Amino acid sequence: MAGRIRPRATAIVERVGRALAAYDVPRDKLLGIFQYQADLYRRPDYRGCPFAAASAEAQPGSAALEATAAYRAWLRSLFVQLAMDAGAADPLALAGQLHLLYDGVGISARVDRDPAASAAAKSAAAALVDAAIPARRRKV
Repeated sequence: MAGRIRPRATAIVERVGRALAAYDVPRDKLLGIFQYQADLYRRPDYRGCPFAAASAEAQPGSAALEATAAYRAWLRSLFVQLAMDAGAADPLALAGQLHLLYDGVGISARVDRDPAASAAAKSAAAALVDAAIPARRRKV
């Protein structure tokens, strides 16, 4: 992992962990990340990803960029691990696709305040997951 997870990220990591604990099936855990996002974005106090905000105008080498890199490395590794657990033929590729989708819906939720974005992202994630994990390889 690039850098150390800092307190702000630790709180997010813990919340994601609690949310994913509700799922037993690896495929459901992958999609559960998007459900976690949807639940977060419905909160009236949601103001966007703290790492996107902190890094938007940060100087190269700053603590904000280091914290952002560490958080994003953790998130990517989570997607990779869950993709491996689910039986993806290419877990790195699936993780990259899901991470891009995760980032995109986060921006849409913050900037556009589009409540449909989370449902669309979860649906797109399901299509990506199902395309990457043939039914015979899916782990339950």
